[in-house]
Amino acid sequence: MKKVTNCFETAVVFPEGFEIDGKQVELCISNDEVISLLASYDPDDFNSPDVATCRALARLILDALNS
Repeated sequence: MKKVTNCFETAVVFPEGFEIDGKQVELCISNDEVISLLASYDPDDFNSPDVATCRALARLILDALNS
């Protein structure tokens, strides 16, 4: 199961010397689903992961940002 546990406004300063003002999204993904997502992911294949997986993850993040 995937679920956004928190989404809040923040400013983050990185060690490299730059700062980002924006939203921080905390996402919790079960270990079983992580294993499943990574099993079907090939970082060398531009079309990986499949469209359905990409859409589900994108909608989860966009719903969190829209909340």
